[in-house]
Amino acid sequence: MSNSKLPVVGASQAQHFPQVFPQLPILGSDRTIWTGISLEYHRQPPFETAEYTIASYQIGINLGQSFQMERKIDAKWETKQVLPGAIGLCPFNLSHQLRWHGEMNLLSLNLEHELLVRSALELFNTDRVELLWPMAFQDALIQQIGLALKIEAQSDGGGSRLYTETMANALAVHLLRHYSTQGHRKLGWQGGMCQHKLRLVQDYINDYLERELSLDELAGIAQLSPYHFSRAFKQSVGISPHQYVIQQRVERAKQLLLQGKMSLSEIAIACGFSHQSHLNRHFKRLTGVTPKTLLKF
Repeated sequence: MSNSKLPVVGASQAQHFPQVFPQLPILGSDRTIWTGISLEYHRQPPFETAEYTIASYQIGINLGQSFQMERKIDAKWETKQVLPGAIGLCPFNLSHQLRWHGEMNLLSLNLEHELLVRSALELFNTDRVELLWPMAFQDALIQQIGLALKIEAQSDGGGSRLYTETMANALAVHLLRHYSTQGHRKLGWQGGMCQHKLRLVQDYINDYLERELSLDELAGIAQLSPYHFSRAFKQSVGISPHQYVIQQRVERAKQLLLQGKMSLSEIAIACGFSHQSHLNRHFKRLTGVTPKTLLKF
């Protein structure tokens, strides 16, 4: 079967496997917010797919019980017992076929090709991306990133663009350093940000707290790549850009609450939270009290 006749599953589709898996995913990421990466959560009965290709870098994480998986690549079948938490990397733009026995409880992370290419240029000064495709292995960091993104996709607001982009970049770098033909290499950036650029970024964040800020946007102000910006910002401030934005939004909410001129729902929107419960959750997490409790003091 030639690749030109295979179903090609790409990041622009509503689901990544509508023609491949027997059932639609029970969870998917918000495509209006997430960039560079998307997520789907599947519960699939025993099944054998047709041959297909994937137009993104797909990482599968087993969130269920152990089951047996068979995968065919280049006409060769490989069989593995997929243990709970096991990871599988699917080949990019290469014909393959899957067969599994027992229910498959799969979290699928799909990285866009452009993100891997950009990360490879930053790390290795080459745009040639060639990942390895191991099956049923354990990697605690990939599992943690996957579970964190699943929680983000399940959040009321559909997730934070800044947070998901940070996780996507971290995942891309991890894959390139540990599961690519380039192998392990030291990263060149070790220091924090200069005070001038840090102040520019912080002022920009405070000026546009009500907006959905992106990692590319903030990195551009600092004139750094997204990955190096995240590392430098955390080294300079002590927390990630996403955590800093949430912190500043809560501080702004405090000020508006004490002024007493706006409702809680109005304050939430003015500070960049998707709704009042989103504000309440982060406010209590960072201050120990709810917004209404603060007003009683």
